[in-house]
Amino acid sequence: MEEVSEISVIEVDSTEFTKETINNNENTEYFSILQYDFTQEINSVCSTKKQFSSTVLDSLKQLKLFEKLDIYIPNASEENFFKNAKWSPDGSCILTSTNDNVLRIFDLPRNALEIADEIELSQVLACHTGETVYDFCWYPMMSIQDPDTCCFLSSSREHPIHLWDAYSGKVRCSYTIIDHRDEIVGPNALTFNLDDRPGRDGQDIKTTPSRKSKEGQKGIISCLAFNPDRSGLYAAGSYSQTIGLYDESNNELCSILQGTENESIGDIIQVQFSRDGKYLFSSSRKDNYIRCWDIRNTGNILYKLERNGNTNQRLSFDLDNTGSFLVTGSLDGKMIVYDLVNLDSKGSPRKVLDRLAHDDAVSAMSIHPTLPLIASCSGQRKFKLINGDISENDQNQNITSDNSLKIWRAKGDYAWCYYSAEGEIVIHPVTNIEGEENTSKEYSFDNQGTIDISNEISLNANISMVEEQINNSNIVSDNGSDNYIMTYVKFI
Repeated sequence: MEEVSEISVIEVDSTEFTKETINNNENTEYFSILQYDFTQEINSVCSTKKQFSSTVLDSLKQLKLFEKLDIYIPNASEENFFKNAKWSPDGSCILTSTNDNVLRIFDLPRNALEIADEIELSQVLACHTGETVYDFCWYPMMSIQDPDTCCFLSSSREHPIHLWDAYSGKVRCSYTIIDHRDEIVGPNALTFNLDDRPGRDGQDIKTTPSRKSKEGQKGIISCLAFNPDRSGLYAAGSYSQTIGLYDESNNELCSILQGTENESIGDIIQVQFSRDGKYLFSSSRKDNYIRCWDIRNTGNILYKLERNGNTNQRLSFDLDNTGSFLVTGSLDGKMIVYDLVNLDSKGSPRKVLDRLAHDDAVSAMSIHPTLPLIASCSGQRKFKLINGDISENDQNQNITSDNSLKIWRAKGDYAWCYYSAEGEIVIHPVTNIEGEENTSKEYSFDNQGTIDISNEISLNANISMVEEQINNSNIVSDNGSDNYIMTYVKFI
């Protein structure tokens, strides 16, 4: 499975990008990459619609996972809302978690780029975790062409970490973490390490010398992220309103990112590095901003991206493969996209999309790795008072329920790219490798939602043509096969 490095993007003049340029540099590796155009309308093409407009108990009855449902279910009367959704690394399906503690897989319809009317999504796999799902993640090299790689991890309360088979729904293996009281601990965050090796034993890393010590990083570690530039740096967010940057070689704390006396950054719930590894994005509970940190020099906040996030629940954001756009949901059901490359006059990212996507809180956004598709899911926990009224942060707000998963079709163009000597992606969206206009790779959708390609070929045929041109030009990408080995870290 070919991996496209996650690095910065720059543009060059059309005269610099021709077949002659390629022939003069035999070592250059060229590839095509998708550039989104959020100035055009996006449409919902797939949705679960009303499938999850039920209680947790009703949902479990429909799955028939248990012979008898006479067991105690603490949240049986709650709505079965979506908590998170993540595209698989190959883009073939979506993995979700819901309030009934079930992990579900939804396949991407083959005609997702061509359908005119919204179709209904149906689950193809359901795995009950037994307890509240804390986190889950795909195996990074997952490909539907190789069933052995089709697996994912999950962490749930007071349960071992499970490695699930994405085809059968069975547990391939489990990894148990035992705390100082000899009890099983479910970690709050999971991620695959890029360079670790397999083994039976875990490793405990203390983020502070002792509970009473003022040194180190305090609090429960809530999220993890490894730097994609392979510098050996990883970030750990804490519910104690700090982000620790650690050296992977020795797991020592390099620096701590935190708020000031005048501004608190809140309890961290998500951290994600920029594609070039120079910046770190973070979000917090009951906070209306996503913050961008400069981790190269100062460790200061460069800018803040606004969204309505005044809730204790996680509202997950995502970056596209080029690192050009950040997409996030909000508490008021909106999908918001920020352009991280073309900044405004104040040097801050521009908001290029702000539209209503769901009739409830958008709990997660996930961008497809290769196609112009974005997944969103919605729903939130609602508490009822004795008189039956819904209790929320704003008592005057008219709350509706929308527990659904949607796939949105955006628009954009494929462009040729190559790596510069400085490690940046040099991208040219106008001409192909033959020096001709790149119209064959541009596509759009008419009012009926059908594909409109200038030379009347399908998108799949277009991608095949691109690959054939690469092969004919003796431009072979050989980035090597990166070994991603699952590892877990227990933070104390």
